[in-house]
Order: sequence, then C-alpha cells, then structure tokens
Amino acid sequence: MNDRMAIITYPDEFCKQEAWELVLSAGYSPLAIFTSKKFGNGKLGLPSGKAEIIKEQILQLNADYILVDEHIKASQAYELSKFFNGIRVIDRNKLILNIFENRAATAEAKLQVKLAELTYEIPRVKDMVRIRRQGEQTGMFGYGAYEADKYIRSLRRQMHEISRKIDEHKTRKDMQMKKRQEGNFFLVSLAGYTGAGKTTIFNAISNQKKPVTGKYFTTLATTLRMVDGIEGAYISDTVGFIERLPHYMIDSFKSTLEEITYSDLVFLITDYSLPEVEFYRKYNASMSVLKELGVPSSKVTVVLNKVDKRKEAYRFKDDEISDWIEVSAKDGYNMERLKEQIIKNMKLNPIENRSL
Repeated sequence: MNDRMAIITYPDEFCKQEAWELVLSAGYSPLAIFTSKKFGNGKLGLPSGKAEIIKEQILQLNADYILVDEHIKASQAYELSKFFNGIRVIDRNKLILNIFENRAATAEAKLQVKLAELTYEIPRVKDMVRIRRQGEQTGMFGYGAYEADKYIRSLRRQMHEISRKIDEHKTRKDMQMKKRQEGNFFLVSLAGYTGAGKTTIFNAISNQKKPVTGKYFTTLATTLRMVDGIEGAYISDTVGFIERLPHYMIDSFKSTLEEITYSDLVFLITDYSLPEVEFYRKYNASMSVLKELGVPSSKVTVVLNKVDKRKEAYRFKDDEISDWIEVSAKDGYNMERLKEQIIKNMKLNPIENRSL
C-alpha cells in the first residue's frame, strides 16, 4: 500500500509517536502530524478554528487519507472530508480495525475482527441516516430509513451468528484448557502493550520462529507452545494491549484474552527502553486490562525488556512494581531467569493444589 496519510492527534509526544506507528502498521505512509487539544465535538469532530489553521497545510501534502486519532462520528468524518476537499477521513478505531483485519490469520481471529467491525459500523449507519434525513446526500449511505433499518437488522443478525461461533470456539478452548490443567500442565501467558517484544520472548523461551515484524498487533490469535527445557510447562503469546482501545474491541477479543485468566503465571512484558513517563503510561494501560480480565496481581511478574536500549534506569515508585526481571529478548540476556521464574512458580503452585 502506497497511500499517504496525514495525522491529526493530541499535542502529546506519546500520542504522536503511537499514531505514527499505527499508521505504519496499517500499511500507510505517514506524511505529517498536526495536533488538536480537543476532539469529538462540533460538526467536524475537532474545533473549526483548528481545522481552518491546518487545512492549507494538509491540502499541500497531497494526502490520500487523514487519520483523526480519536473516535469521531460518521457524520463528523463525512463533514471533515468535505472540509478537506474530499480527502477520506478515518478515525483511530477504524485504523485499528484495519490493522486487525490485515493481521487476522485464524478462523477465530477473523470472527472476532468481524464482530468488532460490525459493532463499529451500526452506530455509524444510524448517524449517516440522520444526516440523510436532514437533506444531505451521503454516498453509499444515501438510502432511506426503511432500507437503513433493514441493513441494521442484517448487521445484527450477522453479529448474533458470529457471537455464536465465537462462543463455540471459547467452549472448545475452555475444555482444552481444563484438560491441560488436569493433565499436569503449567501455563505461562505473555501479556503487555503492543510492540513490547512479547513474540520475541515467546520465540526465545519456546524455541519457535513466529514472525516478528516490529509493527503493532503482529499477534491476534493465541499461540501455545511447550517451554523449551521445562517438562509440563507451556507458554502462550497473546494479542497486545493499547491505550484508548474501545470496550467493544476488548469484548470481541475476550475469548482470546480470557486464556490469560487460566494462566498459572503471567509475564507482563514492558519496554524498559522508554522514557519513564511513557513506560508507566503503557504499564498502567496493560495492568488495567489485566484487572478487567480478573487476573490477580499475585500471578503477574513484570518483565523489563529491551534493557540493551535503556538510556537511564529509574526507580519504581512506592513499590508499585515489586517483582520484576530485566531482560533483552533481542540479545537473549536473562532468558534463563525467566525459565527459573517458571520453575520457581511451578514449585510454589503444584498441580494438586490448584482449584480447577
């Protein structure tokens, strides 16, 4: 894909960098970043004065797309596209869905992505129908209320059928997981912010060669393999977390993420090369998802990855992170310490003492 994309995001270095990486991961060529302190309100989804200020600059870029790095309504994206002389506008949620769609390789992952896409689309159809009733011609959404209602009912039927199929996958996985627990298997899950290095660590511990792209959301479906050299121990690689991920996307991937809740040990992979503020921002976003999934903190060991790139060490505040291991997945540094941690937890939590 050679399509060129301009970015409008918050005036925050973290948001700027993440939006840039998301655009790259989606296969677009990022052109430039423009900022706004506010999103979501008004006809355009961002302040009209700000839109006026950046309009000429964006038009000079000859962009094919504009990313608004926040959720906006379909009507706002439509109006903003008109304002920018027809350049197509997509919001953050749609960009992430595009990445998910491109990355989905298994049947279950494809179902989960499709469910998220349908959940995203229904309120947008309703929004565009409302604009249609006001006399606007809105292209593919230019049908009447009756046709729109039929279309929405069709989408909801699709969602119901997809949810049923996802539940079937979940039931099979639950049965498989219980059999593993009953069969003296110790399960370790890798969790963490997207791009933290989970797959590289997974490969190192399991002696596998899963593709590592360096882009966001390389892994969507859980992969389970034996831990190299430790009998009875298995490790799973899971979908990465990200800040401002809407609940319906988390819900769509619950059947994948919930595998973490079966784990005997969770390695929370973090990027220790980041500046302290950015590190904590990603760490807190990851812990928030684990908490939402009901994973007890006692099961979590923080893995400080990329110490080979660390520019300065920083102390953890108020013992917020009390159990951690420094590693470099790229160089193989301290991979044995991770295995030692697995063995230690296997001894502390023997199979016969678990509640299945």
